[in-house]
Amino acid sequence: MKEKEFINYLKRNNYSKNTIITYTNILKKYKQYYGNIASLKKELRLHYHSPNTVWTHYNVLCSYMKWSKDKRIDTFKNIKLPKIPKVYMEVFTKKYLMKKTEVKEEENVSLTEKKLLIRFLFETGIRASELYQIIEINKKTIRILGKGNKIREVFHNWETTKQLRPFDYTTKTLRLWVKEVLGDQFTPHSIRRSSATHLLLNGANPKMVMLQLGHEKIETTFRYLNLSLEDNWKIYNKAM
Repeated sequence: MKEKEFINYLKRNNYSKNTIITYTNILKKYKQYYGNIASLKKELRLHYHSPNTVWTHYNVLCSYMKWSKDKRIDTFKNIKLPKIPKVYMEVFTKKYLMKKTEVKEEENVSLTEKKLLIRFLFETGIRASELYQIIEINKKTIRILGKGNKIREVFHNWETTKQLRPFDYTTKTLRLWVKEVLGDQFTPHSIRRSSATHLLLNGANPKMVMLQLGHEKIETTFRYLNLSLEDNWKIYNKAM
């Protein structure tokens, strides 16, 4: 395997630090089995008790095989994988966000900074790692160097953006801030998912949301539309 070259490729294409760590660990785990597809599949099946894990491993291996132009990829892909159970991920509404990020006069500068950043993430839907990849800020749009070294323009709320301070914190710090302001059940990615759900539920064109979030496929954007059972029931009743 040329895993080091592949990891360098991911770094050059602006993959997040956590993604690179995940890819590195998974490739290291399967390296000794890579020479034999049957052995590779056998090792992968050991994780069938955890569908999410086995699918993550499968996708990483497929990404590597595609990058390395491994002609065995079709043989590898014919493996039957376990179904991932449907789980409703936690999202929040814009009303909840605005309440939690309301800036009050008596608050200190630090708390205000946290709230504004979280509101900015919701209003743009960008990845946490893309905070460090902002190229240019205009009053309507922000130019970002996103995943795969692709530049895209995203809409933003200038009233929020103009109050932001320079980004000088770690991903771990951001996760702590999100939990402090929004609640323990939320993460930076919850903000991105909630932003997409809010836009789609309020009539935004799916193509626009796809471009805003930097997705390559519309299917990925629709997977971000995360509704609870109660939300789906309301939609059904309204339609029927």
